[in-house]
Amino acid sequence: MNIQRNNFLIGRRTFLRGVGATIALPWLEVMSPLAKAASTAGGFGSKEIPKRAIFTYWGMGVNGRDYTPKDAGLNYTLTPILQPLAAHRRNLTVISGMKLNHSGGHFGDASFLTGTNNIRQPVAKFSVSCDQELAAVIGKATRFPVLTLGVRRGTGFGEGQVSTLSWSPSGNPLPAENRPDVLFDRLFRTENTAEIAAREQGFGRQHGVLDAVLEDAKRLNAKLGKDDQARLDEFFTSVRDVEQRMAEERKWLHTDKPKVAPLDFSKGKSIEPSGKAEFDYRRYQRLMFDVIALALQTDSTRVISYMARKDAQDGTGSWKSMGNPYGYHDMTHHGEDPKKLEWLTKSDTLYMEEWAYFLARLKAVKEGDATLLDHALVAYSSSGGTLNAHHNHHLPALLCGGARLGVKHQGHLIKDDTMLGNLWQTMFDRMGVPVPASFQGGEANGIVKELV
Repeated sequence: MNIQRNNFLIGRRTFLRGVGATIALPWLEVMSPLAKAASTAGGFGSKEIPKRAIFTYWGMGVNGRDYTPKDAGLNYTLTPILQPLAAHRRNLTVISGMKLNHSGGHFGDASFLTGTNNIRQPVAKFSVSCDQELAAVIGKATRFPVLTLGVRRGTGFGEGQVSTLSWSPSGNPLPAENRPDVLFDRLFRTENTAEIAAREQGFGRQHGVLDAVLEDAKRLNAKLGKDDQARLDEFFTSVRDVEQRMAEERKWLHTDKPKVAPLDFSKGKSIEPSGKAEFDYRRYQRLMFDVIALALQTDSTRVISYMARKDAQDGTGSWKSMGNPYGYHDMTHHGEDPKKLEWLTKSDTLYMEEWAYFLARLKAVKEGDATLLDHALVAYSSSGGTLNAHHNHHLPALLCGGARLGVKHQGHLIKDDTMLGNLWQTMFDRMGVPVPASFQGGEANGIVKELV
């Protein structure tokens, strides 16, 4: 038997290991109570509380005439679209004027967390997204180093717009999950012995396939010219990405998942975005936010990327259940049509109500003498502007939470011509994580000093 101790604390995931058996210990006072269950997740010392980062993307921008405050500072006047955030205004900063160089049109999604032109134009430069870089430093402590989520499942690679914000170190898109019930099971459903054994076998088969592929690739490499060897090296990097993710997943295979009360995924209106009339967007979105909050509360992950609304049409229906006759993309091409503008503002306000729900959900979780929101950096932004949804400047941006991470909220902060990557660099700074070399492809050039 081997019990790991650290400063007289037994880790919360300690097991007794005997011959042919692994037994989870019950909760003891010398253990950190964090993450054993949602009901006890708040009862731990301040030094144990993890820092989290959540990046969310809302495609096609926002109706800036009813979103952007006309005055700056802590006492700025709430606009119609920001009105749902009234109860949270001291917990967030509205940042105006930020930009992305490789955005505009409908194609800023792949640049959002990379800062680079990942898939557009022949000169596209493939690079890693900052959620992956952050997870590489702080993610090893959790079962899921990073969660990649979206309103559409998969990567969308090769389609008009991608469905993911996350790109691997080798520049490959990582698939997003869009089903809240499947995500809940992945996070919290206990697997039986047969399922665990099957997954062990699966890991073995995958490793065997990767080993065989790499062996063939190495033999081929000796026969290739320099350019082809460089391309093959990118392939080797991709395989190493897969191997690393498999190793991390396998490490947690025999570790108990947190215990949480089940959420109501009962049948009725669809909770998977599909564009069908019966889809209930509000129920779907709140279930996603509920599961995200539980993932953070139980320390199942500390980094999340979430494409909450795609560019163009994404299946959320743009509140058609509320009587909206237009798609969101249609409204951004309003041509000063008063009806489209009215519904664009109304839609943006309804989306902001969902954001307010998420902030309230995080604020309701007590952690020590503060809240989960105080220990998290929660970003809302887009690659589409507020002057026109297809511009790559004057992007809508909100940084929420982080009071216990040293964020000094400014109310409404005007940062004209500042790179969006500077906001991500500010988050790295507050997380205590140095920015990697070539961060954001060199597009970021500092932190937003007013926030720190």
